[in-house]
Amino acid sequence: MEVTERLGRPSHYKLTTTIMTWLKDDDFGMNLGGSVMRQKEDDIASDGGHTVNIGQMVEAMENNIRQQIDGIYFGKTRDIINGMRSLTSLSQKKNLTAGLSAELAGALSKRKPLE
Repeated sequence: MEVTERLGRPSHYKLTTTIMTWLKDDDFGMNLGGSVMRQKEDDIASDGGHTVNIGQMVEAMENNIRQQIDGIYFGKTRDIINGMRSLTSLSQKKNLTAGLSAELAGALSKRKPLE
């Protein structure tokens, strides 16, 4: 946070925020990380003191970044994880594969040889 006081005019505030996120899932062997950096500048009258102005700017920035992270990073991660999920159990997949293999073998055995 940088504050520049100016005589007779509102003070100039510059807030820089960086959020770093990291998600590690050993079950899927997935590592996902990233960072978000935002900067906001504003001219605010410092009649109530700098602490009040800084607190309001930090709260507003925190809410803004939280919404962005939820929508972008966690939303995208949710999409990826849901895309990796299977609605069919492993035993059902094995049975399906075995049935398909048997059907294919039966169809090939009924086929007339090429002359």
